[in-house]
Amino acid sequence: MEVDSDIKIKDKGQGGVSALCCFRKKMTTILENINHFHLDAAENIIGFAIENSKQEADAKILTRASITSDEAEFYTYIEQVSNLFLNKMGIPINSVYVFLILIHKDLSADIYINEFRVMIDVCAKRDLKKGEPVRINDIADIRSLKFSDIKIVETDKIIFCFKVGWKFGLFFDLNRKELLDINAMYLDLGTLYRYLSFQDVYKVLEAKAQFEEMIKDGWFPFIELIGGEYKTLSEIYKNKFDFENRIIKLIGSFNMARIEKIKSKWWKKQIFKDKQQILQAGINALLNDNSEGYINCIKTLLTEIEGIIRFEYFNTTGKGKDVKIPELLKYIIEKGKTKSGSNYSLFLPLPFLSYLKDVVFARFDLETGDVGLSRHSSSHGVAKPDDYTKIKALQMILILDQIYFYI
Repeated sequence: MEVDSDIKIKDKGQGGVSALCCFRKKMTTILENINHFHLDAAENIIGFAIENSKQEADAKILTRASITSDEAEFYTYIEQVSNLFLNKMGIPINSVYVFLILIHKDLSADIYINEFRVMIDVCAKRDLKKGEPVRINDIADIRSLKFSDIKIVETDKIIFCFKVGWKFGLFFDLNRKELLDINAMYLDLGTLYRYLSFQDVYKVLEAKAQFEEMIKDGWFPFIELIGGEYKTLSEIYKNKFDFENRIIKLIGSFNMARIEKIKSKWWKKQIFKDKQQILQAGINALLNDNSEGYINCIKTLLTEIEGIIRFEYFNTTGKGKDVKIPELLKYIIEKGKTKSGSNYSLFLPLPFLSYLKDVVFARFDLETGDVGLSRHSSSHGVAKPDDYTKIKALQMILILDQIYFYI
């Protein structure tokens, strides 16, 4: 199994409803599974009013949404759902950490509480063996979330609430004037689950000033860092106490074994395999752990970043003459978007395009002194010697690794 192949992970919740009130209404049925309830007659809810409106006046109704418990509206909507479905059935809400409500075409409903299997489709950073534990830092991206043992049909209305860490996500689609697009729903559920699971990454993107500062220093939410060092890195930039020493400690975790783990998968793709000797020379230079090594690493790998993109472009299009950098970058970003399905998947193709343009392939201006380390300044011999650092050398490897996942 290749490292970037689809892996399906099943997550079965633990615990359950510990106490239930007696049911007196005949329309309520407790099925064999104590966490599955059936209603013969459910509320025909079509959405939630998003503003006050008078009788007979036009009213705005929210029929479909993905929200988190960070948003004030979450508590309004979840309370209404609890009142309409959970409280009426005597379910103690303090024991509920995930629920799924399906309202069927005949207005019957099935309600699942806590113990039902949820499956997420992910792109893994490494090879996985059946039965082994999967950790958050093994995940390169989350693509979709499905319910492996529950049948959903296109005439169903759906309300799904789940917990990640100390936060909740809520999804609902209640407009059945149009049939439910089940595959699109699975992708939207995956997006919401991904956002909550990796909120530390998305919060940095949303905090524009901090993100731009980190980008300026060459740091991007590289796939290798997501689920691990990126959270620490963002905290360092947020609270700059003892900044340099904390950065040194962070990059110190990228020892020989860690670098070997990163690059060992590269040779599975022919375009990297063809350049193995050159790429390995650059990596070996970094591992020398001295100024000369950092210079040799950066000088070698910066050009190879362009070379890999250029060969990948040529292999696909057959075009090799007069192909400019903007066209190459547009191509590789589109590859990443197509593979992950979104500009804001954990591959972050759209932000990565800005990073490549503004950092890796940035132009320089000797007259104004605007000469940062880039593919152009390095190859034209105008980059400052002080910019050839261990941090920059490590970033070259992380950039190559990011591109590996894109192609």
